[in-house]
Amino acid sequence: KRCLDLVGGLVGLVVTAPLLVVSLLVTRLGSPGPVLYFQTRRGLKGRRIRVPKVRTMFVDAEALLEEQLETDPKLRRDWEANFKLKRDPRIVPFIGPVLRRWSLDELPQLVSVVKGEMSLVGPRPLPDYHLQSLSSRAQELRAEVRPGLTGLWQVSGRSHGDLAEQEASDEYYIRNWTIWLDLYVLGRTAGAVISGRGAY
Repeated sequence: KRCLDLVGGLVGLVVTAPLLVVSLLVTRLGSPGPVLYFQTRRGLKGRRIRVPKVRTMFVDAEALLEEQLETDPKLRRDWEANFKLKRDPRIVPFIGPVLRRWSLDELPQLVSVVKGEMSLVGPRPLPDYHLQSLSSRAQELRAEVRPGLTGLWQVSGRSHGDLAEQEASDEYYIRNWTIWLDLYVLGRTAGAVISGRGAY
């Protein structure tokens, strides 16, 4: 698995470097603030890792979200269901949706894969507020593996499933891992990215 991560991560960085450069330039030109966004999340054995992304949200994103949730009960219910919103007030218009539609914002995480902090395939690293909403068993199980750039849940529902479906997909992957399962998920990921299915 580590060999696949290292080779796949290095090849991925070389192949996608032009796309990453363009994504960073577009972000710089279209939205004030840093072009990269880092969030600390839990990795293997619960260790803290810094997960990088091309920034697709406003710098004051969290304040914007809280303001919207306080004034819109339906929006809060949607948020609490799976911690995603189809019309997220935090996302920079046009630039953010385009980068997220093609998953270009995730490209910097290939560096994390090469460094060994993440894997190409595995349960996605979650923000603390999302992780803490999972059962204790699910949290413990996720700590046994490196978080992934993509995962079984992402190619199965990609933002559509609820927390129970996410837990079930992640548990199945961790308990039934094979190199063939990783290759299957990577193949499905390519299809999901091309189609933009469930990306928002």
